[in-house]
Formats: sequence, structure tokens, C-alpha cells
Amino acid sequence: MPGTGRRCDLRDMENVDRIAPRDVCLEVNRLNLHYLDWGNCENQTILLLHGFMGHAHVWDDLAEELVGHCYNVLALDQRGHGESQWSEKGEYRIDDFFADIADFVEQLKLRDLILIGHSMGGRNALFYSACAAEKVSRLILVDARVGNSPASSSAFRQLLNRLPLQSASLDEIVHLISGHYPDLSEDTCRHLAAYGYKKIDGDVFVPRYDTKMSLECQQQGFRVEEMWPFLENVSCPVLVVRGEDSPFVSREDAIKMCDLLARAEWREIPRATHMPVQENPDACKKVFSDFLAACYET
Repeated sequence: MPGTGRRCDLRDMENVDRIAPRDVCLEVNRLNLHYLDWGNCENQTILLLHGFMGHAHVWDDLAEELVGHCYNVLALDQRGHGESQWSEKGEYRIDDFFADIADFVEQLKLRDLILIGHSMGGRNALFYSACAAEKVSRLILVDARVGNSPASSSAFRQLLNRLPLQSASLDEIVHLISGHYPDLSEDTCRHLAAYGYKKIDGDVFVPRYDTKMSLECQQQGFRVEEMWPFLENVSCPVLVVRGEDSPFVSREDAIKMCDLLARAEWREIPRATHMPVQENPDACKKVFSDFLAACYET
């Protein structure tokens, strides 16, 4: 059973030996879900939740920093994403993701949990923290919108339209990702594409996520469930992170989130849009480190 962990500074982790994660599958709510396990199971657990169309490997760089004898790090491929099973009934509402996280936490007997979620994963982490407050000790929301606006819906539509449902080459996908996120390194774009797409029928690449979700998003006008009412139910310390140039989460919304949360602060990542952890990793690691260290001191 994971312990309570200890304070560490992510900026001091450069000399830690790198540990490759284990690929693990677990039956959760009648679906086989895949997750990455970096070990250190006696330390406090950090559960990483990727965004829409993402996968557990988007966290690889950050996870290597977190794992260095400080945290037990797990990154989940959420239902319909990555190597996890798709829902035959198209059950991809926030209630479905909540039930998965709840069952996952229960089966692994996780406690004193730190949740870090990006975008959709942040929304799922927020909802879980509101409904199972006793399980979560800290929460980091990375560019996760909790409501709707014309700007965020437009940004969502542009992102979906940018990434193809099939491609003739991985290089084309890398080029498209780079065009949408110019601050990402080429290696990062290739890493995201390699784990986000798979080859079928010879030389055709298709996404590793269930594209029925994209069609549903389009039918809903690229809107998401309103999460504002749930903020007041989150009792743990919360860090709200947004990219400085994010079209998904406005500065005003980040401030409003902190006003409604009981114990929250927000930070803006320079030279970043919707993927600040990957666009400006050094700045994000410092912000995360400062937040986690301050939580240990209080």
C-alpha cells in the first residue's frame, strides 16, 4: 500500500537513474484498461490523467522526474484511449470516467492520492476529487476548462479538425502536431504521434482513441459538461495551471476557479498554449515542485 511520500524538488532530479515504466492491464468496470507504472509503490501515489485524444505516454518526461525515490507514479490510458479498451456502447461521459477512476483507485488500494490531469483528464480529476474528497490529498489541473465559452469551443473544434482520422505517414502527423503547437520540440511531436497513432492496412495510420468521441463532440457543438457547481466540493489544495496563450482556459476563468475552490492557487506558464507540460517542461516542473513542496510544509 502506498505510503505518504516525502518532500522533493523536481529541479534536483537530473542525476536520478531513469526507470522505464511497466505496462500493466487491469479490468476496470468490465473494460481492460492499460496503465504505466513507474514503481516506488511504498511512496505516495501520483496518478496522471491525459487529455482528450491523448495517452499515458504524454506524461513520460514528467513521470521520470516525479519518480526519483519520491513518488509512486501511475499514468492511466483512460477508456477509449491509448492501449485501453473502447466502450462498445460509446459510454464516454464524465460519470463513466469517474467510475473508472474510482474502481482503479479501489482495486490498487490507493490513498493520500495526488491527481494531475490535463484538459479532459483534469476535468475527470476535478470531478473525482469533488465526489471522493477523502481519497485525494492534492490536485493539479493543467489547462482544464470547467465550463464553456465561444473561444474554448472554437479552439476545441480547430484542434479536432487539425489532427487527421487517417494519414499515409507518421511524418505527416508529426508535421500537423508541430503546426498546431509550434513550441513543441520535434522529438516531442514524434513521441506524441508514435503513441497516439497506429498503423493498419499496410501504410495507413489511424488514431489510438475511439473516434466516436470526436463525432459526439461535434454533435454537441464542441461543448463540455459544466463543472462549475462541483468546485466548492473540492477540499484539498489545488493548483490551477494554464498556458499563457491558451485558447481553452482564459485567465479570468482560472481566477474564478480559484475563487470558488476552498484552497487554490493558479499559475501561468509562459511560452505555452494548451499543452504547457510539453511546451515548456522546465517551467511546469518548477511550478509543480513549488506547489508540492508548499503542501508538505503546511
